[in-house]
Amino acid sequence: MKKKLILLLVFVMVLVVVVGCAKNNPSSTQSSEQTDQTTSEASIYPLTVVDSSNRTITIESEPETIVSAVPSNTEIVYALGMGEKLSGVSVYCNYPEEALSVDKIGDYNGPNFELIINLEPDVFLGAYIDEAAISQLENAGIKVILINPGNVSETYETILMIGDIIGASEEAKELVSNMQAKQNQIVDRVKGYASKTVFFEIWHDPLMSAGPGSFINEMIQLANGKNIADDAESAYPEYSLEKLISMNPQVYLTADDGFKTAEDIFAREGYEHIEAIKTGQLFLLNPDMISRPGPRMIEGFEMIARAIHPEAFSDK
Repeated sequence: MKKKLILLLVFVMVLVVVVGCAKNNPSSTQSSEQTDQTTSEASIYPLTVVDSSNRTITIESEPETIVSAVPSNTEIVYALGMGEKLSGVSVYCNYPEEALSVDKIGDYNGPNFELIINLEPDVFLGAYIDEAAISQLENAGIKVILINPGNVSETYETILMIGDIIGASEEAKELVSNMQAKQNQIVDRVKGYASKTVFFEIWHDPLMSAGPGSFINEMIQLANGKNIADDAESAYPEYSLEKLISMNPQVYLTADDGFKTAEDIFAREGYEHIEAIKTGQLFLLNPDMISRPGPRMIEGFEMIARAIHPEAFSDK
């Protein structure tokens, strides 16, 4: 039970990370001190970046080793062909398969900063750590970059920034271009249909949903859906059963996180009055793809779009 509670908190925390407390977009700029323009990748160093916590960091040369404490960042590094640079990753970094064999820099209680320092990475890619931890890592000569994209466009900016940092700028541009093209294809595919009302369940006891400002809310809107929790007061609000029944969504989405089954949801008291349940429009989606702001984000978006508008994909 303790492990289940920890995993639940992790999933909600991952989603909250996606929203972002800091709204400053990560960005990268070439340093005015650069002199070598002879090669496309080497010429960007020294590189100055502004991370999601509005910290300015200068990277003097291309990193040889990286530690990633966030699954989405780990996936980005691998997608850019630089997985061999990862000397440590979070216990939650389960994709691609190669990430499973990389040294783990902590456990379910969080990163172990002594372990990280012992690995002697050039760069630490994280999301949230306190000032004391930042100082501890920086005093050990490690560049700390906190990355916390709050929406789809910031996710693309994050990929480009990580590409610059690790020496894969061109690969990052190509990845983002392909992702944007796929996103546009999906948006075009569903836009000709009547919008449907949607509810996304984050947790069931108490019932929680994805509201305004959440990554999930944006995905639903891009998929030509109307999130019934869009008028909530927070990004991840509690949602009463009475209101859920009153709003009567046409589509019910949730993560296939191992804490419930479709049968469990169908059997809940009062749910027989909800249109999505009556018509069988209940979908349990891959939790990693719909919550991680990284390369598989578009696969998660397509899952949501297919759930809301299966008629748009009937020819595939």
